[in-house]
Amino acid sequence: VMSIVYEDKTEFDPLLPFLQSLINAEMVSLKSRTQSNEVYFINRKVCFSGFDYSATMPARDDIDGSHVDLNSSIAALEDVLRKAQFPSSAYYLDVAIQCLNEMSNCDDVSEACSKTIVGYFPSSRLAKAIQHYIVEFQDIKRHLSSESVAVDFDVGVRYRLGDFIGRSIRFNLRKLLNTIPESVLDFSVASCEERWGRAVDDWSISSIINFALEKIYELMSVNEELFVQGASPPSFFASKTCEDVVSMPRKQIRTMPEKMYEELINDIKEARSFLLGIRACRFVWELLARDGVDNHVNSLEGWHPIESVARSFYDLNIHECSENKHFVLLRDINELLEIVGGPILNLEVEAEKTEQYIQKLRKKLQPKKRESSFMMKGSPIYNLRMCLQAETEEHFPLCLTPPKPKAS
Repeated sequence: VMSIVYEDKTEFDPLLPFLQSLINAEMVSLKSRTQSNEVYFINRKVCFSGFDYSATMPARDDIDGSHVDLNSSIAALEDVLRKAQFPSSAYYLDVAIQCLNEMSNCDDVSEACSKTIVGYFPSSRLAKAIQHYIVEFQDIKRHLSSESVAVDFDVGVRYRLGDFIGRSIRFNLRKLLNTIPESVLDFSVASCEERWGRAVDDWSISSIINFALEKIYELMSVNEELFVQGASPPSFFASKTCEDVVSMPRKQIRTMPEKMYEELINDIKEARSFLLGIRACRFVWELLARDGVDNHVNSLEGWHPIESVARSFYDLNIHECSENKHFVLLRDINELLEIVGGPILNLEVEAEKTEQYIQKLRKKLQPKKRESSFMMKGSPIYNLRMCLQAETEEHFPLCLTPPKPKAS
C-alpha cells in the first residue's frame, strides 16, 4: 500500500524507529507481569483495541508490584515521543498520514492486513486503527511543532502518557506519605475540619498535597514574580470601591451598581487565589521539610520514582495540556522546597492584611433578621457573600510535631 503512494520505499526508512516504538508501546500495554511475556488482545473476557494502550493494568495499593505494568508503559510511551524527534520529522509524518489516508480509502487493505496479525484482530478493528493513527500522527506533529495542542484526542500517546504519569505519581505519593507513622507527624484541622477532617482521619495525606500542588502551580502560572527574591508584594483591595464598601451603610450596599459588585467579586477571587497559594506553600513546606518525614521517605524508595517521571513529563513538554500538569513541580523535591519555603513565605504580612479585609467585609455583610435582600439566592449581594464565605473553606491542616511519649 505504501508503494502505491510512494514508489521510493526509502521514504519510510527514517520513520521506522518511530513506528517500531509505537508497536512496542502497544505490546508492552498488552503484556502483563502475571502472564509471562505473552501478548493478549483478549484478557479476562475483555477485548482490548490493540492500538490505544488501554490494556495497561493500573497500579493497586493492595497488590505488591502492581506498579510494574504502569511503569513499563510509561517508559515505552516516553520512547515513542523521543523517537518522533528526528530530522524532518514533520515531513515524514505527513508522508505517513497521506499513506494512512490512502489505506483508509481502500476497502481491501484492512482485510488483507488483519490476516497478517496473530490473534484476534478483525478487519473492522484494523480500519479503526488506521483512523486512530491518522489522528495520532497529526497530534504528534502539532506537538513537535510547538503549536497549541488542544486536549481533544484522549486516547493518543500524549494523553495516555500524561494520564499514566499522573497515576504513577499518585500511587507513589500514597505509598510514601500515607504511610508516615503518626509518631512522626500529627495535624490540626481546626481551621478546615469540613474540608480536610475526613482526609486526616483516613491519613490520606497524598490527597491534601495533591490539591496543594495544584494551587501552587496555579499561583505560579499567574504570579511567578511572587516566588522571586526581592519581588514587590501584591496589593489587594486598593480600588476606591473596595475602600468605600467597608464604611458604606448597609442600605447603600444594597443599591450598589452591579458593576461595583463585579469589581468586588473579581478582587476577592484574586485575593483568594493568592491566599490559597501561599497557604498551600506553607503546608507543603511544613510537611516535606520535616526530618522525620524525610527519614521515612528515604527508608522506602525515596523521591526518585516520582522525580523521574515528573522530569520526563516536563522535558517532553506534555504537561501543559494535562490535568496533571501541577506534578511537574515534583521533578526535583529540593527545588520544590526552595520554591515553597522561599520568598513566597516572606509575604505573610500581606497575606494577613488580605485575610483581615475579607473577614471584615464578610462580617459586615452577615444578614440580619428579616433582611431578605442579603439572602436572596442569585442576587448580586448574595453572590458577593458566597464569594467571601468560600474563603473560610480554603485552609490547609496545620502540621504539628507530636509530643514525645511520656517516660514510663
